[in-house]
This record gives sequence, C-alpha cells and structure tokens, in this order.
Amino acid sequence: MRRILFLATLLTFFVPRLWAQEKKVVTGTVKDANGTLLPGVTVMEKGTRNGVMTAADGSFSISVQPAATLVFSFMGYETQEAAAGNGALSIVLKDDAKSLNEVVVTALGIKRETRKLGYAMTELKGSELARTNAINPVAALQGKVAGVDISGAAGGPQAANRIVLRGAKSLNGKDQPIFVIDGVIFENETADDAVNFGNVLKNFNQDEFESVSILKGAAATALYGSRAINGAVLITTKKGVTRKGLGVDVSQTVQFEHAYRAPIALQNVYGAGTTGFFNKDADNRNVIQWAGSNSFGPKMEGQMARLPNGEFVPYSAMPDNQMYVYQTGKYFNTNVAVEGGTDKANFRFSYSRLDNNSVEPNNKFARNSFSLRSSAIVSKWLSAEGGITYSFSNTLNPNRQGGDYTTQNSGRKWIYIFPRNYDPAYWSARYLGGPGRTTLQQDLLNDINPTHPGADYWFSLDNDRWERDERLLMGNMSLTATATDWLKFLVRGNFSNEQNTDDRRELGWGPNFGGSRGLYAISGTNRTQYTFTGMAMFSPRLNNEDFTLDVNLGAETWNSGIGNQYSARTNGGLRIPGQYTITNSVGPVDASNNKMLARKQINSIFLSGSLSYKNAFFLDVTGRNDWSSALMYPGGGGNYSYFYPSVSGAWEFTETFKGSLPAAITYGKLRASYAVVGGDTDPYQLNSGYQMEQLWNSGTSTGMPLYYLYNKDIFPNDNLKPSMANSIEFGADVRFLNNRLGVDVAYYKTNIKNQILNLDVAVESGVSKRFINAGNFQNQGVEIAINARPIENKDFSWDVMLNGSRNTNKIISLGEGITTYEMGEDQGLRVIAQVGKPYGVITTNYGYTPYQSTDPSKNGKPVITTSSSFPYQFQRGYAEVGNITPDFNLGLNNNFSYKNFSLGFLLQARIGGDIFSASHQYGTGRGTVESTLAGRDAASGGLAWTDNEGRARNDGMIPDGVFADGTTIRTPSGAEQEVGGMTYQEAYEAGYVKPLSPYNYYSMIGDWGIGIREASVFDASYVALREVSVGYTFPAKMVERWKLTKARVLLVGRNLGYLYNNLPDDINPESLRNNKTSAFSEYGGAPFVRNMALTVQLGF
Repeated sequence: MRRILFLATLLTFFVPRLWAQEKKVVTGTVKDANGTLLPGVTVMEKGTRNGVMTAADGSFSISVQPAATLVFSFMGYETQEAAAGNGALSIVLKDDAKSLNEVVVTALGIKRETRKLGYAMTELKGSELARTNAINPVAALQGKVAGVDISGAAGGPQAANRIVLRGAKSLNGKDQPIFVIDGVIFENETADDAVNFGNVLKNFNQDEFESVSILKGAAATALYGSRAINGAVLITTKKGVTRKGLGVDVSQTVQFEHAYRAPIALQNVYGAGTTGFFNKDADNRNVIQWAGSNSFGPKMEGQMARLPNGEFVPYSAMPDNQMYVYQTGKYFNTNVAVEGGTDKANFRFSYSRLDNNSVEPNNKFARNSFSLRSSAIVSKWLSAEGGITYSFSNTLNPNRQGGDYTTQNSGRKWIYIFPRNYDPAYWSARYLGGPGRTTLQQDLLNDINPTHPGADYWFSLDNDRWERDERLLMGNMSLTATATDWLKFLVRGNFSNEQNTDDRRELGWGPNFGGSRGLYAISGTNRTQYTFTGMAMFSPRLNNEDFTLDVNLGAETWNSGIGNQYSARTNGGLRIPGQYTITNSVGPVDASNNKMLARKQINSIFLSGSLSYKNAFFLDVTGRNDWSSALMYPGGGGNYSYFYPSVSGAWEFTETFKGSLPAAITYGKLRASYAVVGGDTDPYQLNSGYQMEQLWNSGTSTGMPLYYLYNKDIFPNDNLKPSMANSIEFGADVRFLNNRLGVDVAYYKTNIKNQILNLDVAVESGVSKRFINAGNFQNQGVEIAINARPIENKDFSWDVMLNGSRNTNKIISLGEGITTYEMGEDQGLRVIAQVGKPYGVITTNYGYTPYQSTDPSKNGKPVITTSSSFPYQFQRGYAEVGNITPDFNLGLNNNFSYKNFSLGFLLQARIGGDIFSASHQYGTGRGTVESTLAGRDAASGGLAWTDNEGRARNDGMIPDGVFADGTTIRTPSGAEQEVGGMTYQEAYEAGYVKPLSPYNYYSMIGDWGIGIREASVFDASYVALREVSVGYTFPAKMVERWKLTKARVLLVGRNLGYLYNNLPDDINPESLRNNKTSAFSEYGGAPFVRNMALTVQLGF
C-alpha cells in the first residue's frame, strides 16, 4: 500500500510536468464575417496567461497544451473559443456592436468597459465616418447617434455643420461640443453668416480615425472641465500594430456629386412683367416688361418679344435655367498608410490627398494631410506614445448666402432678380462690352431696368476670387511610468498651431476693369494652444476580493490664443486694375483689425475614482477645480476658481441575479448620474482696460509694432461668476435573446444657471456693453437606441439599429428686470430666449395683425390696410411665428451581410423645428416660386374681372383678411366708401373693391417693403435617405494569391433624396446660412446634391 501511495504521489508530481513538456504549436488565421483578415486579435490559451496577437495578415502561431482551448477576442467582435486541434485553424469573428465587455475611450483618453459606466455614451468605428466621404466629420455623424442634432449649411462641401448634443444649453451662442482628437481639443467654430469656409475639422483625414466616442452628458465630460460643458466628441486615430515586416494600406475614392434639384422650385409658366401683358413698341411689337425683375408677365408660349438690349427672341420658359451654373462635382481622395512594429515598438505613417470640385461654380477644396503615430516600450517600467499631424488645405469661393453678397449669391439671383424667361446661356455670353470687351455691359445703378440683366453676376462668377489657405500642425506626446503593479504615472503634452490666410480679389466694373468696385483684401490668423497633463493612477489591492478600486489624480494647464491676426484691404478701387497688392489702393488702406489674440489660461486639478462591488455594482466619482484667467480681474480678484463634482453609478442586475432571471434576458444594467460642470467666458471681456493691438506691416504676420488700445466699451462686473450646469441622468441597457435584441434608454435633465450674458446698454452710460450672470435654462429629454439582429445564420445576417430622441427646454429665468434675450436676427426676424417659454422662439415685427371681433368668422383674420406703393397691404405687427428646436430626431440603420457581400442603408429624420425662408419670402413677392401659380388663371382659382385699363382678365385674387376699422377706400366708380370691419370678400361682393392682380396680391405677402415675414416661416420636418452602401470583400484565398492581406470595394451613395419634405416649393431643408446653434434662416440656399462614390481598399 505504501508503494502504491508513493507511486501515485510521483505521478501527480511528474505527469503535469510531462504534459508541459509536450506542448504543441497551433497556427491559423483570423478574419471577420466579410473575409477580411484581422490583425491585432488577442489569442489566449484559456485559463492561462499565455497569449499572442495576430499579425497584419491575420495569422498567428502559439505554443499550447495538447488539449488546450483558445480564446479569440477583438474589440467590436464577439469573443470566440476553439479547441486547439491538430490542423491549422480558420477563425471567423462575428461583429458585435453590443459586446458585454466592450472597451471604449472616455474622458481624458481613459479606456473603460461600457458595462461599468453610469452614463450613456456611444462609440462608432472610424470607418463609419470615413465611408461617408464627408469633408467635415460632423456631417458624417448624421442619423447615427441618439441625442445628436446635426444641421447642414449652404456654404459648400467644406462648410461647417451645426451639431448640438442633447439640446441647446447656452444663450450666448456657444453650445456646441468640443472635438478631442488624440487629446487635442478643438471647437466646432461657427462660420460667417454669408461665406462659410468651414472650420479646422475639415483639415483632418477621416481615413485615419480608429474610433469616435460621443460623450453627451455632464457626468461623461466632467473631467474635461469647462470647455466640455456642451459635450464632447472624442476621436482616436489609428496606430501601428505588432506584425512581421511592414504593412501598407491603400485606399482610393472617386466620387461624383450631382445637383439634382434647385434650392427652391420655381414656376415655368409666366415670365417677366407685372401686369400679365406685354408692353408694345411703336410698331405694336411685344416688349418684355423687365423693370423690377418680376415674373407676373404673360404666359410664356414662344411669342416673339424684345429684350432689354433691343433683340427679339422667343418668349419661352427656361425650366432648368436656375440649374445652369451647377456642374458635376468631382471628389478624389487617396490615402496611403505604412505601419510596422514589434512587441517593443510600432509606428503608423499616413498621407492623404483630397481634391473636391463642388457642384457650385468655382467652389473647390484641396487638402494634403500627413500623420505619424508611434509607441514604444522604453524599459520594463517606462513606455512612450506620440503622434504628429500636419495638414494644409485650400478653399476657393464658398457659396455666398444672404443679401450681403447680392452679386455672388446664386440662389438669390434666380429667385429675386432673374425673371423666369431669363436665358442664362444668352446673357452669360453678353455681359462684357466696350473696346476689347473690358467693360461691364450695364450701369449697376440702374439695376431696376438694366440693358444687360445679370451682367454683374456673370462677371463675378468668372472674375471674383475669394481663397483661404489653412495650415494645421498638431502633436502629442505621453510617457507612462509603472512604479508597481498598482501604481502608474502619466505625463502628457499636446499642442496645435493653426495658420489661416484669406486672399480676396475683385475686378472693377468700369472701363478696362477699373472703377471703385476693384478690391484686394488680405487677412490672416496665427493661433497656438498647448496643454500639459500629469496624472497618477492607483489600482490598489483590497483585502476584500469583492471590491476593486481605481483612482486617478491629476493636474492640467491649458493655454490658448497665442498668436495674432491681421487684415488690410484697398479702398476706393485699384489704381492699376488686376494688380492685386495692398499698395495699389486708390484711397487710404483699411488696416484696422490687426491685433494680438486674446490669451487664456486654465489651470486645473482633478480626481476620479471608480469602485466596483462583486462585478455588478459600479460607482464613479469625479471632482475638478479650474482656475480661469478669463474670470480674473487686473487687481487679481474675481471668481476665477470654481469646483464641480460628478457621481455616477451602474448596477448590472443580471450579474446579481445570475441564473434566476428569465432565459430571454441576456444582460441588464441600470445607471444614474449627477454632475456639475462650470463654464467661463472669452478672455478680456470683463475689463475696461487696455488690449494689445498691432500696426499693419505690409502683409506679414510677424514683427508688427505693438501698441495698446484703451478698451472703453465694456462696463466691468467685479462679481462675475462662472456659469454652472447641473445635470442628472437615468438610464437602462437591457439585451435579450443572446444579444439578438438590445434596448438602451436614457432620461436627462440639465439646468444651466448664472450664464454669462452680454447686454447692450444705453449710449448715455459711456459704454456699449455689460456682462452679467443671469438665467436658469432648463433642458430635458429622452433618448432610445434599439439594436436588433432579426436574422442570423451561417451566410446571412441582418442588423437593425434605430435611435431616437426628444428634447424640450424652458427659460426659467433670465435675471432681474430681464424677460427677453436676443440670440440672432435676419431679415426682420429674431430668435430669442424669453422667460417662461422654450428656447429659440422666432419673433418678428412683420407678422400678421389679427383682427379683433366678436364675430368668429372674422376674429383672428389678418388686418388689411391701404398702401402707399400698392393698392392694399396687410397690417404688420409683432408676432411669435415659430421655434427652432426640433420635436424629434430619428435614425434607422440597416445592415445586411451575405457571405462576402454587405448592404446597408440609413434613414434620418428631423421632425419639427421651424426655419424662415427668405427665398420663399422674396420669391413670392417676385412671382418666381412655384406656389405663386395659384390664382393666376381660371383653372387655378383666378376670378374673372376687368382691370383699370379695361382689359378682361381671369386672374383676380381675393386676400383673406378684414379691413382695419375706419378704413376708407375709393370704389371702382370713384366714390369714397368706408369698409372698416368688412372682409375683402364682403367688400368685393358689395362692389366696393376689385379683385387684386397676382402681382398686387403676392406683393402683400412677399414684397421686400410691405411683405409679411410670418408667411415664410415653416416647419422644416423631413425624412432623408441619407446613405446606401454596397460592399464586397474578396475571399482570403484570392487575396493571398494576389500577395495582398485584404481587398475590398465599396460603393456608397450619400444624400440620395428626401422621402418627405414638409417645406413648400421643395425648399432645401438643410441650407441654413451658418452653423450657429441659433441659426434659423436660409437666403439663397444650396441645391439638392447627391453623391455616388467608389472606394477600393487594398492591404499589402
């Protein structure tokens, strides 16, 4: 018996070691469902720490025990296990958009498991943005994330878009999220009202985006401080991977852009004129009434008629004349990336060249971008990571908007200036005259009755040039020191430098292109910011294994506004036409905006702690204190120090009740958070002291003499405090049927108090502005995201993702004695914040005045009065006419996969939210828009009548309104008659008034002088087919024969059309004048453009 026990003991001691000596090598490849080989996949021997990562070609080789089980894991894919076996393994990982152990990037670049987060966040793969081929990454997010409201702008493909997370939060116009790109913070800056060159975001290469995280709530962004009070979009770029040799990724995209519809639908029945008839010359020949550029003339039926220049042509419709200037846009993007690395160091270098010729005339964008990212394990205790990006771009002639650039605003010309019989091919060939064709063909002071209409427009398209060069240099570096297995130290620094130069050139309109209109203007900005961060990261071992704890303690300093701006422009024309230098100015040079940029510094300390209990309860606590130079006064005082905390918690109830819940419930988590985030203001806004200026120095941006200008416009507030946003959030994430169905819901509520507002003051005070703390702005809403996989089998899968959000808000208070605060104005309308009402109310003093009567058939109808320029007009008065906030935002994404093929389409909807259309307003007054066809003949509701010239007509129109009390008119018989209190219809039936001609009727609504702006405010709801994509990944065996690691082709259509558009006359609902949060108007708009792109991606 003793011998048996002795032998058994020997066996138990030696057999495991014999097995350990009999390890075998297992090889194989890992790819995704499309057959793309996956580098960087973690391959672990289950139950051990033995593991490797797949190489760039997806291959792996690992030595394991003979009966081992291998575990394959990769972010964004389901973890999979496989027995080691005897042959080579071929592993196919399935996409898993909702992996339970998904790791995401959160504030300050800290990686966390989503299951442990007590707030809502969304992470997208960088490829989701890159495949849209949108120059600005904001546009690429449209419809893909709950709680994100994105609106387009009309400046062209490079234009900056508006993005708002969980509703507007600020009354001072600064309520868009920050963008954090590899740790460097950028703002989605607002663009000029009329000329939208875009902002710095267009200078980044989206092909190099690895992931994009959207942090919407205050708890998610608290560690970023006051700059992230409106949320944050975190972008992490790609880095090198461990592999054998060098790897090369190449992608080439060719895209064509087609303008398939004008910014607004125009009628093609009636041409130039106001009376519905031709004028006649001495020979009784037809003469077109061109005066005033109206389109209330005769029907266009091919009659011969004389043009303003004396020639006779057929008077015919030009159905597509407003599309004449648009061209087929072309987009080319080449991206080449080289990467390599060992287990000690890696790198990735990329170069991208993008060229885009827009559909807009002479609107171009070109960009070159270089980036390098590298990391290294310097020693056992020290690692380093860094990157640098350099980009330079050129934007030429953005699409002009509004009335400030009447000559260059294409949309406005066709709506307001050109009648519907205008032949662009004819007039564009005749805009020059004089000796050598060096003079504009018309006297622009006679725009009411020109001899060569549109000459200024064609001249501008061919000769004017407004160009911007931009250069961006961005870098980051971090060092991580591991002191123990529970203590690390991080030191990180980053910087960015932006240099922009504008060059504007315009020829004169006089002989030999001379005259006062000639212009040369140059301006530029050189701006630098930098940040240094230090952080200690603790992960102490606790005696109780049920608890885990992570603590981060850090300090940070951020400096911005280091640099200057300069500008100069000629005055009174160019002495030598076409010679574009500042010294060529006829008059004194205007160089009044040269100055050092206002500098700002924020110093901070912060603390964050994460505690978990039994891997089911998770608690996060943060605290941050900022010291802002913007809130410090010259004497050193002020409320420049402010602290704000956050706390969030999550309970994974499926872990607590494991095994006792219904089998259909795969995963469930409840979460809640409370957070406070502080905010400051721009630098030098609080002091009535001196500000640094510079003198013009021949166009150079450095070396300018400095001087100090006394700033006496601001009344100082010695007790200005930081604004504070207090936010709560509750949510749940529940998944069913083994992750085949998932629902994520969130409710949030934010109160922003003590906002820093800039108020105008009486001139008698000696200053123009004062800053105050005011207000309580409440914002709340709900979000829902549903993910489902209705079908899944060996070869086919179908994924559905639905997201939706609804946000409501209210102005609780504005401050003592303040009930209204104006946030924007255009064409006589304002968007305001008013106590007791929602944010973004649109008001005007040019609204309908409702008639007050006890007669319900008359009460509330518009009041009609007599007019000095027209027979009658509606009485204009103050009115609240709309609200800019949408009721709902929705997105529906479907992705199908069959073997190596993929198909996806995205629907995006914005329900509610009003806009003012100046195009509709003035197009109505001019008779150009399609909706003005109503009433112009008997078939469309016109009445038979005889005008004052004795001509029989069938286009009489009756305005729906009531004459103001006391109104006296002259009847057709010449008698005076009081009609006060009568409707126009009643007065007509009594014989007191005649029907109105279409010109007079529509002028009551849309004429610039007497029109009703309220009539052109509309609900801008729409449903868009935002994206359709078809892809094919070539099989691995075929790719290997080609000596490649991957090969894929992708066909993508963007902005393919609108399934529903609530706006009249097919107005483009995404053509706002700018990307400000308070933007509410369009004027000229942009054409409807769809894009079709082919992308080829290869890996070597």
